[in-house]
Amino acid sequence: MDEIFGKYRQDFNEIRRLCLICHGLDLSTSTISTSSLKLSDASNVTLQNLVSSTLLHLAIAIRTNIYQKSIKPSHTPLKRSAWLYYDEELVERPATLKQVCDKIIHADTFSKSIYPKGFLDYEDRVGTQIRGTEHNRKAWTMNLVLDLLAEDILVMVDEIEEQSPEETTFGNTHECVG
Repeated sequence: MDEIFGKYRQDFNEIRRLCLICHGLDLSTSTISTSSLKLSDASNVTLQNLVSSTLLHLAIAIRTNIYQKSIKPSHTPLKRSAWLYYDEELVERPATLKQVCDKIIHADTFSKSIYPKGFLDYEDRVGTQIRGTEHNRKAWTMNLVLDLLAEDILVMVDEIEEQSPEETTFGNTHECVG
């Protein structure tokens, strides 16, 4: 009998697609406060579903590639886009890509504030905040600027493909046994 499926596949083009969606969603949700649009409750729920499911899919796609060794987990902090602190310490530090993925997947809540018109300068970024607890019940908070995170990931994926073009054809060709 032949198998149609049996292995997970999350190629780099899927990561790119999800990054571009997150980028657009972050920019559009940041401008809601400066527009005349007032979201209905149903539209707000739909937007929340779209952002959370896209963000979760992106985190899973990246983690799949980390475990397949197509993306090497780096201890390099994402200084432009992600900061983590433990609530008892209140010392914010840049987070690594793996920490970002892990925290997105294990978050209890995520939120993004909408500020009144004129409250922020045009250059200010409205971050998304996710919160949760680790196994030992240590509470944490991560602040993300999703459009910058998407840009960081897009650059990283392009660099990986430039370094190993023989291993990738239109993205990652490695597969993870499911």
